[in-house]
Amino acid sequence: MKKQLIIFSLLSFFGKIGMTQTTIWQNDIENATEWTLNVSTGQNDVDANLWVISDAEGGVAAGGCSTAGNGNKTLHIGCQGNLCFGTGATYNAGDGGLGFVYATTNKRAFLTSNISTLNYQSLNIEFDYIGIGQSGDDYGTIIYSVDGGVNWLNLQTITPGTTCSNGQGLWTNVSIPLPVGCENISTLKIGFDWRNSNDGTGTDPSLAINNLKITSNIAPVPQASFSVNNNQICQNNCFSLSNTSSDASNYFWDFGNGNTSNLENPEPLCFNLPGQYVVSLIACNNNSCDTTTQNLTVLQSPISEVEFLNGQITALQSNAIYQWLLCPSLTIIPGATSIAYTPQINGEYAVIITLGNGCADTSDCIIINELGLDEQNGFLNLFPNPGIGKFSINLSYSEIESIDIYDLNGRKQEIECIEDDINLITNEKGLYFVYITLINGSKVVKTYIKN
Repeated sequence: MKKQLIIFSLLSFFGKIGMTQTTIWQNDIENATEWTLNVSTGQNDVDANLWVISDAEGGVAAGGCSTAGNGNKTLHIGCQGNLCFGTGATYNAGDGGLGFVYATTNKRAFLTSNISTLNYQSLNIEFDYIGIGQSGDDYGTIIYSVDGGVNWLNLQTITPGTTCSNGQGLWTNVSIPLPVGCENISTLKIGFDWRNSNDGTGTDPSLAINNLKITSNIAPVPQASFSVNNNQICQNNCFSLSNTSSDASNYFWDFGNGNTSNLENPEPLCFNLPGQYVVSLIACNNNSCDTTTQNLTVLQSPISEVEFLNGQITALQSNAIYQWLLCPSLTIIPGATSIAYTPQINGEYAVIITLGNGCADTSDCIIINELGLDEQNGFLNLFPNPGIGKFSINLSYSEIESIDIYDLNGRKQEIECIEDDINLITNEKGLYFVYITLINGSKVVKTYIKN
């Protein structure tokens, strides 16, 4: 059977030869689940032709002759019913009304999922094909939808093609411009319609499609964008910036504080001074540039310094919320929530200061050793400290008259002395005060942390 080359109007395409082609989508028609087949678009008789995806009509590179069973699947029109012979891209042209075959066909095949062309212009649809049918009666049409398949439009009718010397179809590659309405959308769909009358006239092969692509002749316009882990932070903290731009290869950051960067993703952005900052990103490719900005807020952090005067430790930041701590464990001292704290024993102390804007900071630990306790306090220690409730004192019991232990609420704790160990009999973890009275009348207070 004679097969002829399908003729397409490609003048617009030829005018763009030599320009760089960017493939933005492709489908090799190897997965039938990606396609919706045999949707009726008109009258379909009992012997109507069928859209099929298989390698019964195997795809080969453009310029090659068609074959079967090579593992390369194609989308093609096959036949069914009476007087249907062969497989692959062969079809039933009917019997011309004699009443033996009823092959009138109007069926559609299309991609089930939408195609995104966002940010792309000057589009072409490209594919390999064989086909002939009968001009004006038995033929295929390339169709498209810009609204996700709600409405379909004809792009171009496929007209008679040609054959190889062995009578098989000649695979040919074409590229056809898509309308402007297909640009920069996320709801494009591509499909093919097949129709044939029942006039009994027609020539195989019917139609086979392979290696679908959508390409662009114009580089995409870059879209500048970035995300920030938080648009508002406290002074002396840092923002994390993540570049989410698309179709860009070069970047310029302006952080609004006199600093800039050309990195795709800059280092964390830190500000020492409170205020409003405008961060901008310019994203570019060889075609153009795009700019985006975000406003970042840096809140005032509290002054975290303290002073010790007249037996009190005082925070230098006024009009704030305070919580005093015992160092080095930073254990909270219950009830110590004023701007000043009067320590009862020598030790190390700090304070958490929180402003009304939510920003908080912790002071450095201040060492207090001027509370007038007995000089032996300097060399008398508990060990291990912190511990699990059992500790020793680096002083002979012969020099100790009594030991009393109190919790932070002033409640006296039960203890047990076994040889050189003191056992704090409680399950409560936390800070305790150990009052030691020596036989010479001196009193020493030590803190103990039970884990």
